[in-house]
Amino acid sequence: MPLLTPSAVHVDQPLTNLTLAYAQSQENFIADKVFPTVGVSKQSDKYYIYDRANMNRTGDVEKLAPRTEVNRIGMTLSTSSYFADVYGLGMDFDEQTLANEDAALDIRSAGAETLAMRLMIHREEQFASNFFVAGQWGTDNTLTGNDQWSDYTNSDPIDAVTLARRTVQLSSGGFKPNTMVVGKEVRDKLINHPDVLARLNGGATVTNTALVTDAKLAEIFEVENFYVMEAVKNSSVEGVAESNAFIGGKNALLCYTPSNAGLMSPAAGLTFAWNNLEGVNNLGITVESFSDDALKRQQIAEMIQVKMSYDMKVVGDDLGYLFINAVA
Repeated sequence: MPLLTPSAVHVDQPLTNLTLAYAQSQENFIADKVFPTVGVSKQSDKYYIYDRANMNRTGDVEKLAPRTEVNRIGMTLSTSSYFADVYGLGMDFDEQTLANEDAALDIRSAGAETLAMRLMIHREEQFASNFFVAGQWGTDNTLTGNDQWSDYTNSDPIDAVTLARRTVQLSSGGFKPNTMVVGKEVRDKLINHPDVLARLNGGATVTNTALVTDAKLAEIFEVENFYVMEAVKNSSVEGVAESNAFIGGKNALLCYTPSNAGLMSPAAGLTFAWNNLEGVNNLGITVESFSDDALKRQQIAEMIQVKMSYDMKVVGDDLGYLFINAVA
């Protein structure tokens, strides 16, 4: 006698309440958090720089006798400039594909999120190439061997950062670094370093660990902000197996940065965001959708593009100190 089977009474279909995607959390990205963003109305312009040495110079103040004039000093200014390049990426959807889309999918929204993610990854790479490489800051310190913070027996990361703080404070004319940025691999070594664990309440050890938060690391290294570059990039071309890596690598940056940029305000770095493009927000980001006759002749129902316009720039090199290869 023929019997029905489970496969005979059901035709497999995609679930309507589940799809899988791999958009990284925005918390992984720090490019828009470390340095202030300055909204600019022109793609390029200049800004003034006061002479720092003149601010701190001594020896000109004199004791005044009756009816004598004070010693007069001067002031000097210089200028520098920015240029906000425009970066963009797009995706289109043909009419037939959209018409045949399953209910569980919203490929246009997914496309816009994919584009935004790709541009955020590119911006994080720009941050690394502008601020996380040798030759950009007042001091580069390449660690090797016993000095690398992955050497739990011989290295002393707290003393190294303390010395770096003093170096920046002297070279910058009195500004204490208030921000530390590290690659993910650096952070993962620091949280198990005996010197770090010894500073925690209860005297934790490698075998008797305590929860080490980024806030605790900020306290230990005497900074207000402690950022970890956790964003991941895939450098392989389409069709080839993924080649994933943390964008931040193995470096660590110590710097001074104000909460906001403004008049008479120093900063190690700034992001100049061109916000005068149509539809752009104050971070220089815009999402645009097009559907016109030219696209319809190609049977394209819609094209989406995401653009960013910015210039990430070191504006005070003496306000930064970079540890290169902080861990092995």
